[in-house]
Amino acid sequence: MNQTFVCLETTEPFTRKLAKTAAAEGDRLLFVSDGEGQPEGTARLRFDVREDPAAAAAAIRAQCGDAPVAAVVTSEEVLVTAAAAMAEALGVGRNSVAALSAARDKAQMKQLWRAAGVSTPHGRHLTSRKGLDLEQFTFPAIVKPARGFASCGVRRVESGAELQDQLRRIGLFNATLMAKEGGASSGFLVEQCLEGPEYAVDTVWFDGEPVCEFILSRNWGAQATGPWFPDRLYLLDQTLPEERRRRILGLVRQAVAALGISYGATHTEIRFHDEEPYVLEAAARPGAGGLFYQVLEHAHGVDFTRALYLSQVCADRAEFDRRLGTWEWRPVAADTGYFLYNLPYAGSGIVEEVVGLDELDRREEVLWSVCLKEPGSHLPPYDDLNSDYFGHVIGRHVSRPGGPTLEELLESLGTTVRVVYR
Repeated sequence: MNQTFVCLETTEPFTRKLAKTAAAEGDRLLFVSDGEGQPEGTARLRFDVREDPAAAAAAIRAQCGDAPVAAVVTSEEVLVTAAAAMAEALGVGRNSVAALSAARDKAQMKQLWRAAGVSTPHGRHLTSRKGLDLEQFTFPAIVKPARGFASCGVRRVESGAELQDQLRRIGLFNATLMAKEGGASSGFLVEQCLEGPEYAVDTVWFDGEPVCEFILSRNWGAQATGPWFPDRLYLLDQTLPEERRRRILGLVRQAVAALGISYGATHTEIRFHDEEPYVLEAAARPGAGGLFYQVLEHAHGVDFTRALYLSQVCADRAEFDRRLGTWEWRPVAADTGYFLYNLPYAGSGIVEEVVGLDELDRREEVLWSVCLKEPGSHLPPYDDLNSDYFGHVIGRHVSRPGGPTLEELLESLGTTVRVVYR
């Protein structure tokens, strides 16, 4: 097709997969980042698009030559609006900047959902903690930054004192991590505390219709009740009842339609409370930086990354269907669960050494793993603002008589790797 597919600071595994897809489709991939590193053999442009998306678009256009830009994609939550602005400047935006900006701002997102009658937790958006009247809140409550990501800063609070403490932490988060995105004054949400199972849904859309979708169960037990909510486990649960699946997907479609997103990837989180589903948030990007797509490919043999790619470059639905072809979802045995597990760690500080990575890779349950920290890296307390990841494991659990439960397996994986600090 001789087009350029632009990846804006996508994760290394996702960039590599997209580069392979682009090559198979006769296109080229251009990796744009203000940092270091990209998959070997991938064309690269070093540019901070948040500083000036229009200037970045001009630099991209100049580098592409006779292979015009077909799409701009990011897997990073903090770059969703920048990617939308850059795509618009390049004339390839398929969703409006306004729609993707709403998906980036939880307060605006909630307003749109309430106006459309979409079931979501009730709560309040506040831009400052000055003059805060604690009597107006009911506890327990959930507090989160309005422009957070990956459960960063999300906490269940039981009292006014805990609320005040978390708002101070979120203020620091907004003033540092969010400042570059223009979110220093974005504030925070205090919401109804829901208690029930939680699910994550990844969808690929074409012209407002879901063309591919799947559901993951998120966390379990104490991890689902807080007070912190680290992204620990996502499981392709074979026991999910069909009625629950139908209700989850129906709510996702209502929520995404209300935001005005019609093309590409979304990642939506749903939680049940008193047997009723509520949408917590939706993001206009692949879940887990594209790693959820790898889980699905290991389990069912389908190439979700290619579906996303085609949703961005095909002119109409007929072309999309023709190029995607017929998918055959490989069945998974009822006793088998595929999962993404984000490795826990103890302590915090500057990493001296990571022990046990080879042993982890040798485990038969581990299909793929990566450690994101090297000696010299910093690890924050993971139960603080959940602002960083240590490592990921994609694995498979088979329930056998006398064998470990999923919880036992994950505990074992989590203790296989150990961090030594300076």
